[in-house]
Amino acid sequence: MSGANGKTAATASLIWELKRHPFFEALTDEKLKGLLDAAQSVVFGARKQIFSQGDESDCLYIILSGRVKISSYSDAGKETVLAFMGENEVLGEMGVFDGGARSAAASALQETRALRLYRRDVLDFLERNHGVALQIIAALCTRLRHTNFLLEDIATLPAAPRLARALLRLGEYYGHVDDDGSLCIDMKLSQGNLGAHAGLMRENVNRQLKLWESEGLVRQKAGVITVLKPETLKHIGEE
Repeated sequence: MSGANGKTAATASLIWELKRHPFFEALTDEKLKGLLDAAQSVVFGARKQIFSQGDESDCLYIILSGRVKISSYSDAGKETVLAFMGENEVLGEMGVFDGGARSAAASALQETRALRLYRRDVLDFLERNHGVALQIIAALCTRLRHTNFLLEDIATLPAAPRLARALLRLGEYYGHVDDDGSLCIDMKLSQGNLGAHAGLMRENVNRQLKLWESEGLVRQKAGVITVLKPETLKHIGEE
């Protein structure tokens, strides 16, 4: 395949991937090609830092594949995992809109493919495509609500309900329901990252998961957690 043909095929493949994203599905191929002309394809290795809290916000990323962890750090260095992001999600758009510093850090949990778009190109594109801007604003509001729910859980709930809610939340966003009704979280999740997401020490997460395993409520295999009895965990989360 010649270089020109190869580039055309690669662009067509990226357009297909972008049109699976709700932000871009209504745009024509021509408009998306114009956006891609300004985009850079990047790959982040597992555990690679994408940006740090406090960095200049000069670009956003559209995740094509992989998994990214979004974390906030206190002055004492304590990590709170605000979210896990994956395929077809947009990362770092808040700072691109307001020009402020990064409010959180982002790192790849596994090899992650993304498109990088710089602020000037994003703002120019949104000036010409107001519908996309409205969809991004709606997504930002949804993400803010989710963060508020997370912080409320951390501030008000005991350990077991907090962990139950965290598992069910991750299963809802990044999981699937098997034929037997169990809920499998489709990502490898360390107990440290799970604890930072639920506001718990890793040791507390380990102890609670072992207890739930002995009771037949969850299963752990190769870093993947399956909730065997989602309704029971839901009741625990409501305690």
